[in-house]
Amino acid sequence: MLLLALETTGEIASVCVWDGASAKEQPVRAALCVHAYQTLTQRLPALVQATLHQAGTALTDIGLFAVSLGPGSFTSVRVGVAFAKGLAMALDKPLLGVLTLDAVALTANAPDGSLLVSVSPSRPTKPTEVYAALFRVSDSTPHRIVDDFACDFPTLVHQLQERPERHIVFAGVLPAGTPAMLAPLRAAKGIAVPLMAQPPNAVAIAMAAWRRWSENPHPDDPVHLVPHYVLPSSAEEKRRGAC
Repeated sequence: MLLLALETTGEIASVCVWDGASAKEQPVRAALCVHAYQTLTQRLPALVQATLHQAGTALTDIGLFAVSLGPGSFTSVRVGVAFAKGLAMALDKPLLGVLTLDAVALTANAPDGSLLVSVSPSRPTKPTEVYAALFRVSDSTPHRIVDDFACDFPTLVHQLQERPERHIVFAGVLPAGTPAMLAPLRAAKGIAVPLMAQPPNAVAIAMAAWRRWSENPHPDDPVHLVPHYVLPSSAEEKRRGAC
C-alpha cells in the first residue's frame, strides 16, 4: 500500500510517498519540501503533484492518507488538514491524523529509560515559548506520558529538573539561546540535544501513520478529524479580551 503524508504545521511544508510494502527496507518513495509561509494554499497542490511524479505514481494509486494535526501555525495546520480530508473523501480512501509532536519524537535516537522531550516553536511573537510533549522510551520506542502543552522554555527546564529521570533527550526545534537556558538542567542530569534543528516533516508523519496502521488498520473519520490546537488563536484571544 502507498501512503501519502502531509506536514504543514510550520513554515516548511513537506509531502512524502511511503511504500508500506518496503517499510522494513526503503519505504520512502519520494519526499519533497518547500518554504510555503503565507503561500501554502497556492503551493500545496503543486507540491503533492511533484512528489507523486518523483515517486512515479499517481494520486489514484494512493491507498492511505496521513496528515500532521498540530500543534503549529493555526492557518497552516488548518489548510493541511482540510486538504488531506478533501483528498481522502474525494478518493474514498482512509485517512489518519498524526499528532505532530508524536512524529517529532520518532526522529530522535533516545536510549531506553530516558525521558524524551519533543519540542516545536509556538508563536513568532514569543521566541522562547514552545509546544512540548514528554515521552518515556522503552523497547526503542517513545511512549507518551504527558499531553501536549505550551510554556516558556526556561519554565520547561525548571519542570524537567523536578523529574526523576537521569537522562533527557530533546528532539525537534529548540529556541535560540538554548545552551544557556539548559545550564541548570545540565548540571543535574545527562542531556542530549539535536545538533541541528529537526522540524516536523512528512517522512516522520508517514512513519508514525504506518506504525499505527500496521498495528490497528482503522482510519479516522474525516468528517470529525480536526486540527490539534494547544493555544487559542490570536482571533480567539482578541474576542476574549473584548468580553
